[in-house]
Amino acid sequence: PRVGPPSQVVQTPTQVVFLYAGRTTFRVIPTDGRPHRENADESWMGDSVGRWEGDTLVIETKNFKRWSLDDFFYTDPNQYRMHSDALKTTERLSWNPDGKTISYRITIDDPKIFTKPWSQEFEIKAKPDWDNVGLFEYNCEENNRCPGGDCSAPAGR
Repeated sequence: PRVGPPSQVVQTPTQVVFLYAGRTTFRVIPTDGRPHRENADESWMGDSVGRWEGDTLVIETKNFKRWSLDDFFYTDPNQYRMHSDALKTTERLSWNPDGKTISYRITIDDPKIFTKPWSQEFEIKAKPDWDNVGLFEYNCEENNRCPGGDCSAPAGR
């Protein structure tokens, strides 16, 4: 299976914070019932708000910045196809009974681009042995814990 860069999740009573080693980015997601921000600037990660449905964290995100890597963007910005200003994502995260795996489902809803919403599911595996060294920058192969994408064994140092 394909493995992405390491990340860490920090939960407080009013928010969930995702720290991503890849690109050294983060998301702060309020879970205190507040609505999406009014007149927020568009951003690469969008504007997220979360809520709990039982043991499942549900995150709704909108207000994404346009991603200029669309192949049509360079020749005609009016033909941009990656997503529109109507894009909304809904993520659902819940621990599996094994306590080591999170079930993750994302639903993409952009009525200006797609004929109907679509979803993708996958699992996120916990790596408690990484707690000893903590989260650190993940650039190309420097400091890479998973050489060649293989995270089944610790990377040598």
